Amino acid sequence: MTYAHALRLRLIAVYVGVLFAGLLCFAAAAVFGIDRSERSALDAHLSAAGQAVRSLLDLRSGKPAVDRDDRHQFVTVLGPQTSGVVLDGSGKIVLSNVSVPPPGLLAVPAGTASFLTSGRGEAALRVFALPITRNGARDGKVVVWRPSDWIDETDRGAAVAFLFAAVVIAALAWFAGNAVTHRALEEVVARQRRFTADASHDLRAPLAVIRAESDLALTKERDTAAYRQALATISQEADRMEALIGDLLSVARADAGALEVARVDLSEITREACTRIAGAAAAKMVEIDFAASGLTRVAGSSAELERAVLAVLHNAVKHAPAGGRIEVRAGGTGATVELSVRDDGPGFSPEALEHGLERFWRGEGSGSGSGLGLAVADSVARAFGGKVRLSNTGGQAETRLIFPSA
Repeated sequence: MTYAHALRLRLIAVYVGVLFAGLLCFAAAAVFGIDRSERSALDAHLSAAGQAVRSLLDLRSGKPAVDRDDRHQFVTVLGPQTSGVVLDGSGKIVLSNVSVPPPGLLAVPAGTASFLTSGRGEAALRVFALPITRNGARDGKVVVWRPSDWIDETDRGAAVAFLFAAVVIAALAWFAGNAVTHRALEEVVARQRRFTADASHDLRAPLAVIRAESDLALTKERDTAAYRQALATISQEADRMEALIGDLLSVARADAGALEVARVDLSEITREACTRIAGAAAAKMVEIDFAASGLTRVAGSSAELERAVLAVLHNAVKHAPAGGRIEVRAGGTGATVELSVRDDGPGFSPEALEHGLERFWRGEGSGSGSGLGLAVADSVARAFGGKVRLSNTGGQAETRLIFPSA
């Protein structure tokens, strides 16, 4: 089992597990709500039936009395699924719609209107007892009841349905998650492997030169000039390694969100970066024209933002023709601050426009650079809520760093 496959299974298992647990919690809450709603509706029906039955009764000589019309209305009020009895003060049945009432219900106390549950399982009954009073004296009671086992059956049916639905949804989520994450995760892992391989290659290259120069210098005695040349080469390769390691650390800190944030002036940072790159530009007789306007305050780290600007400037100097010109503009429009770097080179190729911000990507004729320059700028920009955009404007390559204003 590959690392990507194992990681994908773990991610999907966690996702499906959380989803299934959430569905079970929802199902439990739904079943509980259904149960409460049904029992409340049953209690409301029994209470209304009991009140209606009591309103039918006449009290004669302290006892409930009914006539033929009252008996008919009594059966109509209770309905086909509800049973009830009316008892006088001595407990004698005055009126009933069942031939043999459950004996336990006749002894239900009825000092006040009250509900109770009698029996279990299929014999479960929901009971409502209501006293019959006159002038503060109790002259009898009304007891109505209805089977409540159907509520438990409904609850069980709903629970089974919800459980089945949860299992089906979890299974669909597993297959869908597996399909969705397979390619994405494989691409991420492949990109990570390429990144590691490219970083290792770029670190090994200067190390190989350093090792070769040092071994060659140690094989036999040489004159001072030869030793100085070897040491210069070693120093140059060490500088390359230091720059690459710095870029890697910058990208890692940006990805981890570990960069310090303060309110800084992007125009001042750019001005300093232009000064630092001036030597490399002068070597190619490239002119750098810098201007700033408007508000240029952004939230970021001066050191990391300067590294990002230097990366963009270095890329522009590398691709500008000898004796060419680089135009650098910084300015704010209120909501955003934008830094534009445009050189008069051949412009970005279609491949560069698509892949130029990828780490270690090198286009044709890109030279021996690490391939991290624009990727560093992009990582730093995104860490501070910004973005990098590549385009060809008037046939010239333009790189824009766009940040929220601060």
